[in-house]
Amino acid sequence: MLKETERSVQSKKVGFTYLSQEECIKAGGLEMEGTLEAIEKSFTLHAENDVVQPSKPVIRWGGPETEETRGRIMTMPSYLGGDIDIAGMKWIPSMPENPKKLGQPRASAIIILSDPHNGFPLAIMDGTIVSAMRTGAATGVAAKYLANPSSNSIGIIGAGVQSQTQLKALTETFKDQIETIKVYDLNKEKAYAFAKSMTAELNVSVFSAKNAEEAIRDSDIVVTATMSSYPYVKGEWLKEGAFHSEISFWDTAPKEVVHYDKVVVDDFEHVKHHGVDVSYRAVQEGYLKEEEIINLGDIIIGKTEGRRDLKQRILFNPIGMSIHDISEAYRVYKSAKENGIGNDMTLWDHPYWI
Repeated sequence: MLKETERSVQSKKVGFTYLSQEECIKAGGLEMEGTLEAIEKSFTLHAENDVVQPSKPVIRWGGPETEETRGRIMTMPSYLGGDIDIAGMKWIPSMPENPKKLGQPRASAIIILSDPHNGFPLAIMDGTIVSAMRTGAATGVAAKYLANPSSNSIGIIGAGVQSQTQLKALTETFKDQIETIKVYDLNKEKAYAFAKSMTAELNVSVFSAKNAEEAIRDSDIVVTATMSSYPYVKGEWLKEGAFHSEISFWDTAPKEVVHYDKVVVDDFEHVKHHGVDVSYRAVQEGYLKEEEIINLGDIIIGKTEGRRDLKQRILFNPIGMSIHDISEAYRVYKSAKENGIGNDMTLWDHPYWI
């Protein structure tokens, strides 16, 4: 029989769930349908001002342009309210030389989820899967509201990991509707391999384009997902009514923004803080007025008009928000708990100070 003091000591134990990358996948981390729902929910909460999301600090070794050469580390904290009610943070280094020098991924990430009422950790988990999936899903959600409903073709620049989740999200959003996908990458062998593997995975014809212009022209949906350090996209390449998601930073020059009828972001305050994205630079250089830029969440909740007609060319230029990571991570965490996945870890049995 435990004495009262022993029971009191025992009740002070605090722990959390640890989820490896493999365990995140086992818990449904690669299920795009669920990711799209989590990301759309976070966009909605954002528009309803039911989130707390500080601007993300960035560790750089030089100016913004060095992010695509030397690399960067971002710290991304946030809280989501509503029926989610979760706080968390993503720590994500991105080192472009890792694949070539180490044979390892460019990005690695860790996510911490915390109970917002007592502050104790609920989970410490791999964030690499979550990060890639939520970035793809952001484009999928944006395309749901901004692309032409009859879209059946995609042109994508870049044949990396991120391009995989972009296509997963778009083919899930336009289920059984996408007929052709053109991909271009500076590495032709990589593009051919990507086209072959994605054709098999998505059951959609994916072709390797001879250049960026060929990939973009005549595509209903365009995605630029590269590590380019210079602009190459020409707005005149986009067909009438095209939707373009630029998730990288330098592919499109600010002067090309004049070819678009509408520019949409996830959160322009965060875009300004980062100071790199084409939408921000277009404002700085006088090609676009800040008040013309729309946050996607406002379109989702009906506060602002989205696509007005089938002829509009629309640019979506997201910075990437922590609330997306935390919403998606919480989905994976809940699935892991429900299915007995992960390892329980102890933070303390009894606090040293109280």
